[in-house]
Amino acid sequence: MKEVVIFALQFSLLICSLNSLVDNEDKNETKKFLIFSFKRNLSISDSVEPKEFFRIMFYNQIYINITVGSQKQNIPFYLYFQKYPLVLQPSNIKSSNEVKGIYDHTKSQSYKSLEGETQFKKGDLIKGILSEDIFYFNSTSANTNFYLSVENFCDSHITEGGKIGFRYNNDYQESKQSNFIRKLKQLNIISGYDVSIMYDSTDINEDTGKIFMGALPHEIDNKKYDKSDYKSMYSSFNGQWEIYTQKISLGNKTFDMNKETYFFPEFGFISGTNHFFNALDKEKTWYEKFNNKKCFSYEFQIPDFGNNEDIPLFIYSFIGYYCEKDVNVDDIFKENITNITFSAPSGFNYDFILNNRELWIEKNGYKYFLILKAHEQNDYWILGKPFFKKFHMNFNIDSKRMGVYTKVNYDYKEPEKDDIDDKNNNTVLFICIISVLVVLVGVLLFVLIRVYIYKPRKKRANELLDDNFEYKEQTNNGEEENKIIPSEENKN
Repeated sequence: MKEVVIFALQFSLLICSLNSLVDNEDKNETKKFLIFSFKRNLSISDSVEPKEFFRIMFYNQIYINITVGSQKQNIPFYLYFQKYPLVLQPSNIKSSNEVKGIYDHTKSQSYKSLEGETQFKKGDLIKGILSEDIFYFNSTSANTNFYLSVENFCDSHITEGGKIGFRYNNDYQESKQSNFIRKLKQLNIISGYDVSIMYDSTDINEDTGKIFMGALPHEIDNKKYDKSDYKSMYSSFNGQWEIYTQKISLGNKTFDMNKETYFFPEFGFISGTNHFFNALDKEKTWYEKFNNKKCFSYEFQIPDFGNNEDIPLFIYSFIGYYCEKDVNVDDIFKENITNITFSAPSGFNYDFILNNRELWIEKNGYKYFLILKAHEQNDYWILGKPFFKKFHMNFNIDSKRMGVYTKVNYDYKEPEKDDIDDKNNNTVLFICIISVLVVLVGVLLFVLIRVYIYKPRKKRANELLDDNFEYKEQTNNGEEENKIIPSEENKN
């Protein structure tokens, strides 16, 4: 019986091991990815004036938090889809002109400098040291490469944390090891080169969302995203995320053809061409509203936003438009105008459509138009936050393809990566418990049956034997009848 119990326990352990093995095999077959929640670094006071509003909202500073170094410092990393390297701003800066960062590499025992100081002619980073330190991701960690900033271009918007670049080309000769996605793929932390940015809702006032790294959204969450709803196309291969839109229309009127269109999630507005605003000026409702005393325009310039690039998109001035709160802007696109349509290149078969309601935001007593008029030399479009609020975009830095989901199930909440791991672990534990219980019940039944079959039976009278008596049978006709008589041995 002891051997049976030992065998049962060994068998249970074997089943649990097999279940764990199957689960691990399933995990190996699925995609490896990371999910980060992002939010915007934004603070607007109730007394902010329109002139200040345009400057504050210009920067769509969305960031994720990552723990870095042996000291496990929590660092905010800002997302830049038109930058290439991963950069950390140090706390022990050498110049008073530099921003004092959070990260202190001198206190991290896991920090290593991999190269000497490198100088760059273009980009925000002018001098940096290719470095390595531990980055912590959910339940794992890995040594990750980045540039420790030494000096930044004087007209660059620098924060106290770090920058994650998602550009696909290292046009300024940055080390390929400094690209965050490529490094994660090399470390086998993620399966692919996909990066997807998705806001939690289409409400323009909300600034939270998710960024997926390593797999397409429908491969991570097929309840919210459907593979059949995904469409993709190639970028224009100039190093930046860009396409040439076939045409851009205001209602049923086309005003732009074959325009360069840049995708810029880190930009807080949309930048439109003069052709677009010339078309607006011809519309009666727009003309009337911006020629009275309740709607206004404001010209401004931002000198520190990507102006040391090969293609400085923000170097010229912009004009912003806004109205007082009581002005009805819903009818501003009233005459034959319901929306703005961006027709993508041929073969993509999808139009990006933004309606009037998605292009206004109300703040502190004013309504602001979210499309800025670019300088007359800016004959291109820049799609920033208002575009990404509506369209869930994916970028693959290896294939240089970009895509969009034509439908999104907002009612379903996507699972966090930790939740997925917990669910898998709980499933294995549940299977193990059930397996052990089944085996134990089987052993118990086996023991009960064995005891029932082989237990000693109570002897009937005609089966009784004793050391001193034997049983004999005798009838009334002289035959033996049933009686118990002493045995021969007892007679003596």
